[in-house]
Order: sequence, then C-alpha cells, then structure tokens
Amino acid sequence: MKKILVIVAVAIMTAMSVQAQKIQTVDKDGQPIPYASIFTEAGDIIGTTGLDGILNDVKGAEVVSITHVAYKSKKVKVGQGGRVTLEDADFDLPEITVTKKPLVYVQTYYRMVYQKDGSEMPIYYYRAGVLNNSYDKKTKKVSSDEDHFSACNMGIFKTTLNTVLNAHIKKLSLKTEKIETRMKQKHKEIGLSFVPDGPGKQRITDKFGTVGSVTDNQGKGERRYSYDTHLLSQHKIQVTGSDKKKAKADKREEREKNRKDQDFTVYLIDDDGNYAPEDFVMQQGATSYDDEKHKSHTNIMIQVFTVDRAYVTKDELKQLKKEKKMKMTYQNLQQLERSHNIPALPAELQKRINEIVK
Repeated sequence: MKKILVIVAVAIMTAMSVQAQKIQTVDKDGQPIPYASIFTEAGDIIGTTGLDGILNDVKGAEVVSITHVAYKSKKVKVGQGGRVTLEDADFDLPEITVTKKPLVYVQTYYRMVYQKDGSEMPIYYYRAGVLNNSYDKKTKKVSSDEDHFSACNMGIFKTTLNTVLNAHIKKLSLKTEKIETRMKQKHKEIGLSFVPDGPGKQRITDKFGTVGSVTDNQGKGERRYSYDTHLLSQHKIQVTGSDKKKAKADKREEREKNRKDQDFTVYLIDDDGNYAPEDFVMQQGATSYDDEKHKSHTNIMIQVFTVDRAYVTKDELKQLKKEKKMKMTYQNLQQLERSHNIPALPAELQKRINEIVK
C-alpha cells in the first residue's frame, strides 16, 4: 500500500512539474512583455511569448535564454510560475534638432536569424546589414538602398529568400504614416480599432476580439505596439475571402500548425503622443510554425534598429551616405552592434553564428 502511495505521490509531483513548465516575461513594473523569444540553453528556439507575456510550454527545458528587441537578453532557470523580469536595453538614439531641411536621414541596422529543426545546420540562414533610408517631408516618399546585400550572407541557401526578406526588411526600416492609420485602412473590413484600456494603454481589437496592444512608456518617451499579424490575416480572410482563398488559407493552416506572425514596434513620442518617421526606434517580426509535412519547427526572427538619424539637404544626404558607408564584414557589423548597445542575442545562439562565419 505504501509503495502505491509513493508511486501516486511521484506521479502527482511529476504532473505538477509539467504544469509549471510555462514562463512569463514582465518588465520592471510587472507589465507583460509580448513576443520575447525563448531559447534552450543550447540555442534552439522553443517559442515566443504571447500578448500576455506567457509561453505555456518550455518543452521540459530547465534553463532558458530569453531575447527581445527592446530588452537585455537573460538566462534563467525555469521555476514554479516561471515569472521573469527583463531589463530595458541601454540602446539609445542620438538626439536631433528639428530644422527646416527637407529630408530626414535614418540609418538602420538589421539582423535575421532563421532556425529550422531537423536541418543539417542548426542555423538555417543568417543575415545582417545596414540600410540608409531617407524620407522627403514634402512628397512623403521614402527611399532606401536598393542593391544592398550584406556580406554576412553565409551562402547556406542562395534562394529567392534573399530577395524576399531583403524587401521585407526595407519595409520595416522606415514608416511614412502612423501605424494606427495604416492598420485601420488595411483591416477596415474587420473593424480594427484602438480602444483605451487605462492610462497610457490601448487594446487593438477587431470584430473577433483583442489582437494586440499599445503601451506608452512616458518615462522613456516611447510608444510600443504589439500585434499578431497572422491572427489579423485569418480574420480578414474569414470575413472577405472567397471560397478559393479560404480553402487555400485552410490548407496552409493544416500544413503550418500553430503558426504565429508577431510584430513589436517602438516609436519615440512627445508629451502629446505624436511621432514622425524619424522617430522609428526598433521593430521585431517573429514567424514560427510546426511543419506537419516535414515534422520540423521553423522560426524566423527579424530585428531592425535605428542607429543614426538627421535632418539634411540633398547635398548633405549624399555626403552623409559616403561618410556612413562601411564594408559589410561580419566583424564590422558585430562592432556596430557593440558600439550602439544593440541587445545581444543569447550567448549560445551567437556562438553558433560565429562558428558558421568562421
């Protein structure tokens, strides 16, 4: 009888341990941090936290590394409750004085890590580089480096992925209109709206419920947007899609189980909550899904940071681009990360990237 009780007790404790294998990321004020990427101690991606800052299953990992575009990376033991407080990154933008000069120059640094379980290479693809962007305040046109390809391209897979992701990254680099305006217009069919949710907070909602959030950090003069683009896409197809489009989306959902497309963006704001394209600070886009056909897990993380900005004339813009031109070697880009205090990737993940480069 005692033996049976012991076995039952062990089973209960094991079940409790399994139940406790979730983690929540919060800031110093206890507010949830969405879209933090959680890695194993060896640098394999486990998943990303949701809008509530929670990842429900760390898949048995006892120690995890956490990274986020706006916070310092952290390694922690997964304990009861798994609540982890992250520190704001020291990343800072140079101050600029508003002038009557017609152009805004914004230099951005980006990096992309593509992991795929089951691949022969633990890092399926890696890319990093610098883009020079300019914004004409009169015409409201944005221009960016057109043929910029980072020398960090490891040549692991020279496919159309290069072109597709490069174009996507350019779109992340600089915005010409408010996120609210763009999102409302793009998703008007599903009634997208921004609903006040307490001091400095808004919920992003549509006809189906909450799809994101907006938080103002007045202490740092920042506005942070978090939203699930995949959920928005699903809802839009559900409302406006043809039978053919719905069937295609269903087929993709069947193939790419548990798909998430999450966006986290930060802008500088003034006391009234206003901001302009030159106030873009950083963005993280994360895509993850389980590939049912190949029985593998895919995770793509793209991060973009503003590293310099200025009001300029056309001649000054040309000169500035010459001065800022750099050789896109891996060592130079790593030095740029350090000199601008860009949040580091988890140590083991960075180690793997370093080994690929060598």
